[in-house]
Parts: sequence; C-alpha cells; structure tokens
Amino acid sequence: MKNTLPSISVILGCTLLTVFAPNKPSAGSHKLEITIKNCDFAKKFAHTVIEKRKAFRPLSFYQKIDFASPVAMEIILEAYDTDHTEPNFSNDWFEKCKENSCNGFWANLESAIKLVSE
Repeated sequence: MKNTLPSISVILGCTLLTVFAPNKPSAGSHKLEITIKNCDFAKKFAHTVIEKRKAFRPLSFYQKIDFASPVAMEIILEAYDTDHTEPNFSNDWFEKCKENSCNGFWANLESAIKLVSE
C-alpha cells in the first residue's frame, strides 16, 4: 500500500510527459515531406518550361506573369539560356532544390505550374 502512491505518481508523470512533450521526429519528417514536395514541383515546373521552350514559347510570355515563387523566374531564365534537354534540366533543378532546401524559396511552384501550362 505504501508503494501505490509513488507508483501512481510515476505512471501519471510519464503519461503526461508522453502526451505533452513536443514530437520532434514528427516535425522533422513533416519538414522533409514539404521539402520533397517542393522539389517535385520544381522538377515539374522546370520540365514544363523546357517543353514550352521547345514549342517556341517566347521568353516575353513569362515576363508578363507575376510569380509567387522566388525561384520560378530563375528556372525560366536558365531554360532559355541553356542547351540542356529533358530530363537533365528538370533533374538538375530537383537536385538544386534538395541541396538548398529553404522551403520558402521553393514554395508556390504548384501554382506557377498552372500558370505556365496553358
């Protein structure tokens, strides 16, 4: 009977720590998931731009668009200034994204894909 109160206190304390402790592995995996998603969009965007360049879309078409993504115009300018072909061009941008995984820089490319796919 003497050990009941300390045992209950230990169990209750462990339970509270488990429930209310921050879940860092989950946060890290969420950040990785966002990074991979953004890099996939960078690859799709680069693929779309290089394909539209092959279809003789002028660079001036893109200069009229206000992209929410900071990297969109960089991808476009490189697409018009390179001799890379698919899939090398889009794979290079995927790798650049993985190396520089600052999510804000690579964000909003999903909406940019829709703008240039028309």
